[in-house]
Amino acid sequence: MKVTGKRPLTAAGLTWLRGGRAYVSLTLLALLGGACSLDFPSTPSYDPWSWLVWGRQILHGQLHITGGSSWKPLPVIFTTVLAIFGSAAPNLWLLIARAGAFLAVLMTAKLAARLTWELGVSRPGLDPATDGGWQAFAARGWWQKLIVAAPAVLAAVIALLGVTFTRGYPGNSMLGYSEGLMGAAVLIGVERAYDGHHRQAFALGIAAALDRPEFWAIWIPYGIWVCWQDRGALRLVIGLVVLAILLWIVPQKLGGQSAGGLLSHAKNNHSKQSAVNSADPFRTELKDVIIPLVLQRVEIAAGLVMLLAAAVFVRTRRRLGGWIAAVRGHRALALTALIGLAGCIWGLGIAVETQEGFAGNPRYAVLGAMFVYVAGAAGFGWACYALARLVTRRRYLLTPLLLSTAAMTVVFLLVPKPWSHRISSPASIRHALRFQDQIRESLVSAIDDTGGPQRMLACGTITTNNFQVTMVAWYLDVPINRVWATPGSLTKPGVPPNVIFQTPPASGNTATPYQQQIRYWENHDGIKYKVFPTKTGALYLHCAS
Repeated sequence: MKVTGKRPLTAAGLTWLRGGRAYVSLTLLALLGGACSLDFPSTPSYDPWSWLVWGRQILHGQLHITGGSSWKPLPVIFTTVLAIFGSAAPNLWLLIARAGAFLAVLMTAKLAARLTWELGVSRPGLDPATDGGWQAFAARGWWQKLIVAAPAVLAAVIALLGVTFTRGYPGNSMLGYSEGLMGAAVLIGVERAYDGHHRQAFALGIAAALDRPEFWAIWIPYGIWVCWQDRGALRLVIGLVVLAILLWIVPQKLGGQSAGGLLSHAKNNHSKQSAVNSADPFRTELKDVIIPLVLQRVEIAAGLVMLLAAAVFVRTRRRLGGWIAAVRGHRALALTALIGLAGCIWGLGIAVETQEGFAGNPRYAVLGAMFVYVAGAAGFGWACYALARLVTRRRYLLTPLLLSTAAMTVVFLLVPKPWSHRISSPASIRHALRFQDQIRESLVSAIDDTGGPQRMLACGTITTNNFQVTMVAWYLDVPINRVWATPGSLTKPGVPPNVIFQTPPASGNTATPYQQQIRYWENHDGIKYKVFPTKTGALYLHCAS
């Protein structure tokens, strides 16, 4: 099928939007962004240091999982390979984790733009890649194309900015958490499934299944459906499921921890500020953590898309021959609504987990927030096309489309109220990163100034505040449980340690172990520490020699 004077327009000509090369290009762009981000203050946080320690231990054939964060196979696969590069491993992991976060952001924008376009040009029974919508688009000049594509661009910008500044997401991603990698794999998998490549989609799902156990509730039913539709995929599905189970269980067993131990660790590993400590964890988590992750106007748009989708399916099911035919006839709308619904269900699932005693960290719900942003942003873009069609039946009358896009941009920017309380500011992100980097620099300098890791280990027992245990273990090259966390008691803090790395758990907090605890050890145990001041606190040493 040809358009006069233009290149034949086929699905093969849309590789920039849905071809395999698009994923390669986006991945390379994300890696470039991850590399450039290392120019910022850079250090891993608590969980990533655990993964780095375990990766190094696996490389050396000695794994000790006790202590540290919860076991996660996905990041440890990377850190095991990166351990080959020695002291460069932490920064290399930051590059990969940040690249994954960038790729997830780019994929939300890509999906939102694609779904917006298909919602705007497709009709039941027609492929947007070959129907009149694409042909009309190809026949226009470049500036006309820009106007016609403006709603898709608006959707991409909304999704990109929204996810980039989702509360907690940029800071956690810069600190090396793995939710970005998981989100990127899932979003690519969603698009591969939409394009009919279900084996590829299921294979991509193993990344999320190795990062968050909750994803198994999606991954396993999808694998069963894939086998039902494609009997040849049975080996692939069974093989990946078995592999995932082994990667969760075997390393924990070899590392001295059971699956039950992992569950209890996850339930007890939360801060005092966690919603799990409130009178109503479910409601608190939902109200104070999950719902604020997404801009209110985007949540409303996602909800309206789901309601409109239900109305469209009800209205067209008889004409098209049933529910399944109605969904197939409105594929883009069905996927947009399904993504929005999946985001809501994911958030509710995290709230239920919090009610059951799990930490309920905001990063657990980030995948759901990404889904809602895709659906809500596509809803904004779809509204642009719908408003233009209220003026005329012609699909690409430029003036109404330009005005409707401008109107929806104003709605996004100004209605219903400012959003500053729901997004992370670049200044706050940079401040938190700089503080964490100073702690890392302080530890490295203190170890070097006192004779190196072996000298410090020869002193005896070592303690630091709870949040720096895994980092200290990495730089001393010891199992995580070799480093004690700060005792909770101020009046009777227990056995005095020989080495204290004192630092605040967070910017603005008092350095721990507290001075009262250190004075107790000195007054009651006859210890006299030698003090080495650092940028963020101090190093206390009591060595026999």
